[in-house]
Amino acid sequence: MSVQVPVPQERGPSPLRAEQVLPLNRRRLEDRMQDLGDLYAATQGGPSWEVTRGRLLFQRRLAADARRPGFALLVAEMCGTRDDTPAGGTVQAAAGTRGAAVLTGCAYGFPVTGHASWWRGLDRYLPADLARLGAQGRLFAVARILVAPEVCTRHRAADWNLARRLQTRLLADHGAAAGVTLVDRTDTATLTALCGWGWRYVEEDTAPGTALPAFPWRVLTLVTR
Repeated sequence: MSVQVPVPQERGPSPLRAEQVLPLNRRRLEDRMQDLGDLYAATQGGPSWEVTRGRLLFQRRLAADARRPGFALLVAEMCGTRDDTPAGGTVQAAAGTRGAAVLTGCAYGFPVTGHASWWRGLDRYLPADLARLGAQGRLFAVARILVAPEVCTRHRAADWNLARRLQTRLLADHGAAAGVTLVDRTDTATLTALCGWGWRYVEEDTAPGTALPAFPWRVLTLVTR
């Protein structure tokens, strides 16, 4: 299956309006794991060996996270072919079948609980208000958002930006009051993109009154409207 990554227009209606955002259950996730790996490879830069290694790691983490209670995955699909060119152009990633739906993005996560090992002790770093939301089941961890590089750098404030559509739907589907995510402190590109999509740093990244070493990730939160 091919992966087409649309490039948004500078003016006029967004070509992203033609994309459908759909949930995948665990069984369908297994069937689409190869396609999701293709999506990862199509949206990453760097040497081919690095992308290949990253793809395998992405698939392994996704398969592990899919076993967590409350796990949810959304994908964005566009019906088209390699010859289709939405306004503004496309970035082609792989050969595919004419007329087949192609993946253009995905996002996944799971509810925060006191036993979520993914947090690696993050509960000690969360401020009291987020900790309360987690205890109430209203805090959702957005583990990954995969979109084209153009979506990360252009029209980030627009409601039709694909990353914004995915994260908004993911939180809304679970009635979350806020989303939380972790990003490596050295990953400035992802941090910049998330801030453009409305995420904000958790103040100080460390809960008041604690004497803990610097956390290796930045903690960001997104409050729902």
